[in-house]
Amino acid sequence: MKCYSCRGKLEASTVSDFNDLGTSIIFVRGIPCHKCTQCGESVFDLKVETRVEEIMDTLKNSLAGEIAVVQYSPFEINVVKYSKMVAA
Repeated sequence: MKCYSCRGKLEASTVSDFNDLGTSIIFVRGIPCHKCTQCGESVFDLKVETRVEEIMDTLKNSLAGEIAVVQYSPFEINVVKYSKMVAA
């Protein structure tokens, strides 16, 4: 498979992503992807993108003023760390 941006080689990898919801932050790590060895662009399968959106949507309704670190899983939501945000 070739990179859509630079036509470089894509290799299986993982990345992390976060969503700042204003009142809370959700950080998902270990998301499977294909990463370009040339430009670093990440390409996700539709199934993985959909799952990350599901994780974000599920947690955003239960968090208020908190930070959640989640390990990606296609089957369950594995919250690794959870803490209250401290006002600056």
